[in-house]
Amino acid sequence: MSTKTQIQNQTSQIDKRAVIAIARALAKRKSFAVWYGDVYDELRNIIEDDDEFHEVENKLYEDIVDGKIRNVYRFWGTCDASECDIIIVTPVGLDESQLKIVKELTGLYRFKGYDGDEEEREELTLTIHNLIKAWSSGCLKMSSPTEAIYALAKNYGLEIEEEERLDRWYAGQVFYSVEGLDVRIMKDIGYCNDCVDFDTNNNFIEKCKSWHFEDDED
Repeated sequence: MSTKTQIQNQTSQIDKRAVIAIARALAKRKSFAVWYGDVYDELRNIIEDDDEFHEVENKLYEDIVDGKIRNVYRFWGTCDASECDIIIVTPVGLDESQLKIVKELTGLYRFKGYDGDEEEREELTLTIHNLIKAWSSGCLKMSSPTEAIYALAKNYGLEIEEEERLDRWYAGQVFYSVEGLDVRIMKDIGYCNDCVDFDTNNNFIEKCKSWHFEDDED
């Protein structure tokens, strides 16, 4: 079986409600890094029937642990319960060296100096978020959790309504309404020279993109 076929089969086996729960957790935290408890709570809000909820939730957790959901990673968090696991969602996959760095950082959640200090734990979570943001961005793109949500939605077949507000130079905004989310995602498109490199004579103005939520403050 080809890799492409395997990915298609895995995609079809992921419950869309589970995908929406992950997307909602990212949108609520506005972070690449969330707690599995956040995802659990969002899924609980979607599925009312207890038996159905536990069936979907058990498979969701197994799929995350087994790495079956594309660009969704799970690491040990602050305790042994699954709700304490930290879930990281990225627009593009992490390589082995990046995964190793994140694993070292998430190991700090067990550092005894953080016992009872929620503020220090939140600072660590913010550090992980900023690291993913830096890896996912470049001189022509500023990433955010919205890009990870968009990629997740595209990969797993969530409905996405698109509205373009572009000028004649194709600069402006593109708005995305993702199934299951109350807030729209925005992609700003403009022109910049952030990739200027005089060593290589690259001094062109190029199209740049940035991702954020519609309700983000300027």
